[in-house]
Amino acid sequence: MSFTAATVRRVFQQWSAVALRGIGRPEGWLILLAVASRWPLRGRWLYHWDSVNFALALDHFDVARGQPHIPGYPLYVGLGRISRWIFGDPQTALVALSIAGTAMAAVLLYRLGLEWIGPEAGKWAALFWLSSPLVWFYGEIALPHALDAGFVLLVVWLAGRCARGERLHLPLAVALAASSGLRPQNLLFLGPIFLWGLYGQRWRARAEALLSLGGLTMLWLIPLLALSGGPGRYLEISRAFNAHFWASTLVFGPGGLSALQRNLGKLAAYTAYGVAGAGLLLIEGLRALPALFRGLPDRWRTAVGWGLWVVPALMFYTFIHMGQQGLVLVFLPALLLLAAALAARDGRRGWRLGLAGLALNVVLFLAAPERPLGPEGIRLLNLSTLRRHDATMAGRFALLRAEFPPDRTLIVASQWRFFDFYAPEYPVLPFGLEDPAERPREERVWVRLESEGTGFIVLFEPELTRWVLPGSQPWRWWTYDGVKLPGWAWAPGDRWVYGPGGFGLFRGP
Repeated sequence: MSFTAATVRRVFQQWSAVALRGIGRPEGWLILLAVASRWPLRGRWLYHWDSVNFALALDHFDVARGQPHIPGYPLYVGLGRISRWIFGDPQTALVALSIAGTAMAAVLLYRLGLEWIGPEAGKWAALFWLSSPLVWFYGEIALPHALDAGFVLLVVWLAGRCARGERLHLPLAVALAASSGLRPQNLLFLGPIFLWGLYGQRWRARAEALLSLGGLTMLWLIPLLALSGGPGRYLEISRAFNAHFWASTLVFGPGGLSALQRNLGKLAAYTAYGVAGAGLLLIEGLRALPALFRGLPDRWRTAVGWGLWVVPALMFYTFIHMGQQGLVLVFLPALLLLAAALAARDGRRGWRLGLAGLALNVVLFLAAPERPLGPEGIRLLNLSTLRRHDATMAGRFALLRAEFPPDRTLIVASQWRFFDFYAPEYPVLPFGLEDPAERPREERVWVRLESEGTGFIVLFEPELTRWVLPGSQPWRWWTYDGVKLPGWAWAPGDRWVYGPGGFGLFRGP
């Protein structure tokens, strides 16, 4: 046997032994469960506008073009590029990061439960996390929230150990710097629990941790600012971005009480769906929570750490901005820890409620319809939602390519960002369905010339038909492999009108 072959064999045997020992531990089983439950069900198409931003950023990082959007997510994009080198395409690469983050969070949540409450609580917390329908969904799509949760839990876990006096201040600084490089908001969200962890360290260790955090943060902040055109340009882009997205969510701005109502409504609904089956224990055990904290061996330190973990994110989402559902994954594990503590504390009754909660979670994700109360009812993020999105995107793009040549077709789309990734050869007119700011600022008229021949105008989302202007020619439906899209054949001389109030095709000059 050659030297190289012997070396490879020896390394393989050593890693196999390590892997087998790991599988025998709860952490190993949790990783296997996370991968086995997610990888076969993963989404095949980019799910969200932000997913497209991240996929485009893997080729060219430019926050001015939304690749990715503000605040930049430099570490996430860097990890995405490494993952793409392994898996080949952006969608699979970013979903692989989501699955890895889900597994990482499950292991760390188990460790947190074990160290803060007890071994049974750690197991319950990890299982509630892996089965949560919201967590499951975000582990199947190309968005950073599941991976972000893993890094958040790493900071919380290390901060808890530092608060008990363990000399882990430098790993804690590395973890917070990495977490904020993945998602820069985490400097704000996790700063208090980072300082709480340093409270248990000596002054020299505190100084070392703060200096290390500052230096490590510069490793991602300086490239981010340089790639964005400098600090001034980055701040200009940030102000424009925040002015657009915070206009209706900032409680201390023009939104006022309506913004507060909007933020709290979303926050409550998204959190409830994330807790899901674990809520059976929280509802049942609300009165037992004070007694539960009193029974912990280090109750005051644990209670303070729990509060510093949860409160900053809750304050931001309540008073500044609450966006998509995955944002609650920053603090959701803290609530699952409470449910797990109740499951572990209440003996046989806790086991029954815990198992019922796990079963409910699995049913909500795997078996429940996307809209269980009808077309106008609540919408669940679950496997049905994921499969419908994949089928819709695949069918619509297949129809376009089968029926409409790019050089003679004009697309109207509310989700026009997907064309930047999947079909950049098609000209697209953006038209926001819900947000007036995403519509054209002025009305424009195009007249198709005789020399251009007959063309087509296609509405990428059938819901856009409600914005067709009165007096327009009736649209027709094009069908391909069971998929239907509305639009018009655009004959020479016809006028195409497109403005903030709608659009339509009219005959004659």
